[in-house]
This record gives sequence, C-alpha cells and structure tokens, in this order.
Amino acid sequence: MNRLFMLLVFLGAGAFLVWDHRRPERAPVAPPPPPAIIQEPGPVFAEEEIRKVRLSLQDADSSVRWAAIQLLFNIRDPQLGPLLEKMLSEDPDPEVRMKVVGLFKGREDLSRLGALVRGLSDTDPQVRMASLKALGDIGDPSVVVWVTALLKDAESDVRIEALRTLGRFQDKRKAEFRALSEKLRTDYEDAVRRAAARR
Repeated sequence: MNRLFMLLVFLGAGAFLVWDHRRPERAPVAPPPPPAIIQEPGPVFAEEEIRKVRLSLQDADSSVRWAAIQLLFNIRDPQLGPLLEKMLSEDPDPEVRMKVVGLFKGREDLSRLGALVRGLSDTDPQVRMASLKALGDIGDPSVVVWVTALLKDAESDVRIEALRTLGRFQDKRKAEFRALSEKLRTDYEDAVRRAAARR
C-alpha cells in the first residue's frame, strides 16, 4: 500500500512535469506605460488680450477697473507692481484704492512697502487706515517713521489706527526677542549638557 502510494505520487509528479514542459510559453506581461507627464498649461490669455485688460484700468466705471486689476493680479501679470502703484495713487474712487491696498498686502515683493507708505498720504482717511492695517499685518518696522507721522493726522480714527499699528510692530519685536532668547537659552543648555557628557 505504501509502495502504491509512492508510485502514484511519482507518476503524478512526472505527468505534471510533462504537461508543464509541453504547455505553450506565455509571453511576459509588459509593465504598464509610465503615466503621462502633465505639463504646465500655457497662458490662457494672449499678450494682446492682456493689453486690452490693462486698458480697462482707465475705464470710467470703477467696478470695471477693479475687475481688471483683480484679473491681472490673479494671472500674475509681470507689469502688476507698477499698475497697482498707479491705481493706489491715481484712481479716483477711494473704495478701489482701499481694495488695491489689500492686493498689495498679498504680494511678496519689496515694492509693496513703498506703495503702502504712499497710501498713508492718501486724501481719503479710509485709504490711510487701510494702508496702516496692511503695514501692521506685514509687520516690517522699517516704516515706523511714516506711521508715526500719522499720529498728527487730522482724523482721530487714523491717529488711533496709527497707534494700533505701532503697537503691533512692538508686539512683533517682543515676540521675535522672546523667540531669540529661548533659542539662546536652549543652545546654552545643550552646550552645557554636551560639555558635561564629555567629562
């Protein structure tokens, strides 16, 4: 019985080897193609269309001017900086000038500080206050001289906002000082621990 079982196992293994040898070879499955490289889409607007949008900045309707500058801001027009500065200093509508101050706050270039400082001398007190708030949000204390000058503004709201902005500058300086003090303290403690470990 034991021999019969061994014979059956041996014949079964032999049959499998013959069947496996005669079976047609399967072609290896090719790996899937690599994913397509997604390229950055080209510009949506041609230069001629952008030029037309820039001309809309001279429209008599303030909502058209605002929509045009928003579009130029969103498509990152290379001429945006000078256009924003011109709108902040020359646009006849104080509402548009206030909104332009908000766009300056969202930019990361150095010219924004100069434009916002020029906004501090705007004829409309709301634009001056918006410029003060934007400078306070940015927190660069290099403009303290111009902010301090508004402590003598004719409008009490502007004077109050100038005080708040100066306070925000001071708060930022205190926070930076605390962070530096903490870093120096931890660096000193780490150095002391390393020196003690070497002994």
